[in-house]
This record gives sequence, structure tokens and C-alpha cells, in this order.
Amino acid sequence: MRDIVDDEVCIATDQQRIWQPFSRTDDLAREKAIVLDRGEGVWLWDTEGRRYLDGVGALESMAIGHGRVELAVAAEEQMRRLAFLDVFRYASQPALDLSEELIRIAPSGMSQVHFTPGGSEAVEVALKLAVQYHWLNGEPDRRLVVCRQGAYHGVTYGAMNCDGGYWSTRNDIYLGDQRFGVVATGPASGADWGTGARHTAGAAEFERVVAEVGPDRVSAIIVDAVATASGVATPPADDLRALRSLADRHGILLIVDEVITGFCRTGQMFASDLFGVSPDFMPISKALSSGYLPIGACLVGDRVTERFRSAPTDNVFAHGHTYGGHPVACAVALENVRILQDEQLHLRASEMGSYLREGLHSLRDHPTFIAERGVGMLNGLEIVGEDDGAGRFGTAASAGTWVRKRCRELGLITLTVHPGTVLLLAPPLVIDTSAIDHLVEILDQALSDLESAR
Repeated sequence: MRDIVDDEVCIATDQQRIWQPFSRTDDLAREKAIVLDRGEGVWLWDTEGRRYLDGVGALESMAIGHGRVELAVAAEEQMRRLAFLDVFRYASQPALDLSEELIRIAPSGMSQVHFTPGGSEAVEVALKLAVQYHWLNGEPDRRLVVCRQGAYHGVTYGAMNCDGGYWSTRNDIYLGDQRFGVVATGPASGADWGTGARHTAGAAEFERVVAEVGPDRVSAIIVDAVATASGVATPPADDLRALRSLADRHGILLIVDEVITGFCRTGQMFASDLFGVSPDFMPISKALSSGYLPIGACLVGDRVTERFRSAPTDNVFAHGHTYGGHPVACAVALENVRILQDEQLHLRASEMGSYLREGLHSLRDHPTFIAERGVGMLNGLEIVGEDDGAGRFGTAASAGTWVRKRCRELGLITLTVHPGTVLLLAPPLVIDTSAIDHLVEILDQALSDLESAR
């Protein structure tokens, strides 16, 4: 096998064949590839033996920790029994059992589950069902969807429409002027928003946009209740309730995207529980299986399902995925949800999340520190601020990327969210205080290094 040499980086030809998400074709050749080999708890090791703290929980998916044998056993047993089937025409027992369990633990008012391969696809289900719901009501012009500034809800065509100008997407290329998403721009107003307000929008801004475009043209409002992608803005408790009220007043459906926030990460099973709201649609994925197998779902509320049941025509939802409700993925997700509840990881997320925010607050003397904020084990560390504080890096977002890479060199995996200067910290929920102390120490060093490099 011939090696490719580029700037003293040697990488095997077959590795360079991977065109990774959000990357150039040659990124694996331009940077030394890190190939992760194994994981245990909150730790990951690469093929060269270096250890990393998984500070972002494998893209917020990993809840119960790496290397849980119980999930491997569940997968093996189901695979031996029934590995796959035609999910369009038949059901498996794991899918039936998981759907019942999801409705049992979901916020009140949810009644149906549509399985998908992942989170973007779960958002797509909600968007299409919302349009069809209004069609059945004799309102075919309700097609607009209002989203937050800075929001990210996925990469399928419909989900891209709900992009709030997220800092690393390029939907100007993919969508052009063909959009049905309308962005509620900030800064968010109202009390108790804190420093994250300038990165997003709240209920007052949504209300303004709905009035501008006309309520009779709006199909749905979509939000992540913690505004995770929008700088981990952490809205006040009454914001989601105000959005529920706004939607109800105008016959609009409310989509609460729990792909990231679901399954104990916020200190409750779902963020909707934390804020006391029952959505019309709740897309879920990621920690549903702790990422052990790809799976997602859209939970659908009573109002929508009853409308479909009572409609004499056009009541078939003509949508589905070959791997939606995969029996092995459902079996693994069932075991994962059992562990989440048996080990009361919502309580651990709340306790360890508070400890982590205390550690992040201890970094406040750094000149590049702006703020820490979060809820449960979903936290953000905002650094640098505006471009004029970026020094030789030119832009604040470039400085944020440099810190992310420096953290990785020091043994901490994290990522940056909108507007490129907020480090997202969402480690597995099984993290303990010693690992959190180690995480904060690395951040302390990385910020010091940034300040020297500027």
C-alpha cells in the first residue's frame, strides 16, 4: 500500500478515501488523522495509545459511557434472533416494545412513534407531518417554519430549511432562495437570558416574526429548548412555555427538537419535562441508544394523530426509511433506556453538571473568558468574544477553532458551536469529579496557550 506524503503527514491511501462530514476531500491528508480505537467510560484511546477525555460525548450521543457490555449483548441476542426485516410492512417486537416505552417516559400528550435512522430524519418527519396536518385542516398555505437564530436541526433538505444561520453550514449554496424556514433573529429579549441572549432569539422575537409573515402561513415553530447550537444560550424556563402559548393562539404546531437534549442530559428525561411543556412533535436520537447503533424517532402528539385518524382522505403519511425501526437498534435502545433509568443518570447529569459549571467559572480570570452557561450535562464555555480580541487569528471563530484543536492535543475532545466561539461540553453522564477536574485543567492550559499565541 502506497502512502501519501503531505506536509510531513503520512496517511494510508484507504484512509484518505473517507470524505468526512463538514470537511474538504483532503482534510485527512492535510492533518494527521486521529483514528480512535477503543473507549471506556468517559475515555477514548487512539491507535497510537493516546488517551482523550470525551468532552462532547461522541457528538452528544454518549450517555451511559463507552464500552458498556450490556448493549453489546442486547445487539448480539437480537441479531441472532432477527437481524432485519421489511419495516414498511412488518413490525419487530423490539420496535413495538421501544415505542411503548418511549410513550411511557415522554411528556404527556404524546401518542405515536415514527422511527428513523437518525436525528435529521426525525426532524424531517415532524416537518412533513406538520404540513400534512394543516392540509387536512383545509389550510394548504401553512408551509413556513420559524426557527431560532443560530439554530441547527440537521442536514436533510427540510432540516436545512430550519437552519438559523448556524456558523459552519453553507445552506446558501444548497438552498438558494428555495426556503420555507424563517429565522427569528435576536438578541433574545426578556429577563434571565444572560450572556447567551445575543446568539439567539426568544418567544418575543418569534411572536414578532409570526405577525410579520402572517400566522395563517406558518406551519410550525421549531426549537431546541436549550438553544444548544445557538451558543448554548440556555433560555429561561418560561421561554418554551411562551412559545407553546404562541403556537396555540395561532393554530401553529410546536416542534421541540430533543435530538441533543433528550435522555437525561438536562437533568430530566427530556428538556420538555424540565420546562413543563408538551410539544406536538418531539424528534429524538443520539442518546436514545447512546450512539451504540444509529436510531432516531419522531414522537407525535395527540392533536396531530387524532386529526389524521379522523380525516376521510389524505390521511396516509407517505414517508419512511428502510432502516427506521431497525430491530437490533431498537433492542439496543431499549437496554440503553433501561440503564438510564436504573442508574438514575438524570440525577447524575444534574449533580455533575453543576460541578462542571463551577469548574468553568473558575476560569473567569482568563482575559479570553467570556462566560459559562448550561443546564445539566449540556454546557458551553464562551471565549474570545468579538473579532478584535482574536489577535493574529483574525476572527474570533478562528481562535475558537484553534482552542478546540489545542484541547485535543492536550487530551480533551470538544467542539465549537455558534458563533464559533463557544466550546460545547457534554461528556458522558457517567463522568465523575476527578474527570471533570482534569477537563477544567486542560481548558485552563488551552486558554493560557491561546492568550500567549494571540
